[in-house]
Formats: sequence, structure tokens, C-alpha cells
Amino acid sequence: MAVGFSPKLPLQPDPTDGFFKLNKTLGEVIKQNLKMLILTTPGERIMHPEFGVGARNFLFDTKVGTFQSLKTTIITQVRQFIPFIKIININSSDVKSGGTQGHNYSEEQRMGLVVNYYIPNLNLNDTLKVTITNT
Repeated sequence: MAVGFSPKLPLQPDPTDGFFKLNKTLGEVIKQNLKMLILTTPGERIMHPEFGVGARNFLFDTKVGTFQSLKTTIITQVRQFIPFIKIININSSDVKSGGTQGHNYSEEQRMGLVVNYYIPNLNLNDTLKVTITNT
């Protein structure tokens, strides 16, 4: 049986690791935790109603400054819940709206985020790429 820190999410069976694939380095665990922080909507986590960025909430927001607001929320949440991570840069990798006019909300809405970060204690620079969808 392999040794690991936590199960990889989403859960995937793996007979070499035991029941499920495992995160085998601290860098993998931290990257997964950062992803979960970005994808969790505030109020979704039991006993921690303030936890989470709620990135999906920003998909349909068409106001000027929405992306800057998302970046600020990510930075604020990381400082509070994963303070040993230093955010270097946050960019949007692609944004597309469904429908020919951008108003057909029945089609999938997508936004790509690229978060560059540094973990001083591990001397590790890494990049998290997340695709946020309304589905």
C-alpha cells in the first residue's frame, strides 16, 4: 500500500495506492486545498460559513471590475485560510458565454483561472489552472 497525505479529489479508484489515488506530496495537497477554496461557495462548508471564494457566482456578473473583484476575493480568502501561500498572479485563461447573444443562460458558461503562487516553506513555485462552469 502506498503512502500519501490525502485522497485526490475527485475520488478515483487506484489499487496501487489503496482504495483511492492519493496526494503524495505537500505541494499536491496545498494545490488541491487552493482549488477547493476557489470552488467552494461561502456558506457551503459546514461550520465555516465564511470559507470559500464562490467563483461560480462571478460567471454571470457583467459589471465592470468583476474580474478584479474575483481576484481580490481569492487573495483575501487565501490570506485567511491558507496564509502560507503567497499569490503571485491571477489571470483569466479564457472566458466564453453561451448562446449567440451571450444571453442564453441554458448553455454552459465557462471561465478559466490561472493562479500562480509560491510556498516559501517548501521553496515551491506552482500554477493552478481551474475551469469554472455553471454546470
